[in-house]
Amino acid sequence: MRDLLEKLYDAYNDIQKAEEDPVRFLHDFEDLNAREVVGIIASSLAFGRVSQIIASVGNVVSLLGDDPVGFVMSSSVEYLIANLDGFKHRWVSGKEVAGLLYACKKLLTKYGSFQALYETCKHTAKDPLIGFALSIRNESFCDISALIPDASKNSPCKRLRLFLKWMVRKDNVDPGGWMVESPSNLLVPLDVHMWRVGKNLGWIKRQVPDLKAAVELTQAFKAIRPDDPLRYDFALSHVGMEGIEFEEILSALKGCL
Repeated sequence: MRDLLEKLYDAYNDIQKAEEDPVRFLHDFEDLNAREVVGIIASSLAFGRVSQIIASVGNVVSLLGDDPVGFVMSSSVEYLIANLDGFKHRWVSGKEVAGLLYACKKLLTKYGSFQALYETCKHTAKDPLIGFALSIRNESFCDISALIPDASKNSPCKRLRLFLKWMVRKDNVDPGGWMVESPSNLLVPLDVHMWRVGKNLGWIKRQVPDLKAAVELTQAFKAIRPDDPLRYDFALSHVGMEGIEFEEILSALKGCL
């Protein structure tokens, strides 16, 4: 099975494949703080059709310009709301995105970086994501629960887990940069495609795609790559999105069990 997964990884660990994913926007920024701001926006809007996600994230990133950190640090609530007026991504409004950007401003002022915030949260909870998400939500001037979920509940927090993957892992797709967390500690961002993988292979016993299901799937991948359980996430998710050979690959993986 590991050989088959490695072949998939090699085929999809390509910057050109990243162009078909919201992670593409992070590759435009060398500055780690800028990548954090763009990453939290891109991951928070990562639901719906991929084409719609890329269009929506692109609209916000265009507003941020070449200096996302400078933009958020110099923007007032009123300016953010005015410049995002009319923005819509499914049920998320421009005001909510403005609230998330304002939270970025407050947190960068307080901690200097999202990495520093996460490091602080590592000292206060078994799952740092709980405090990390709460800190972002608390600094917004409006309710942004549609963008940043409550990580203390049994949600898999797919989009926040995706953000962590982008910031911690480093290869041709995930740009990385964070040093305060190890890839071995990450949980699978449990989207519909990874849910199908886990259920088809019998790795997920849960009946609903919740946090415990994400843990089950991560543990299965840890048995293959304890150092990097999310190594195959991008490839498997994108095979699922493409839908061309997904069933064949699932069948081949099942045959390896």
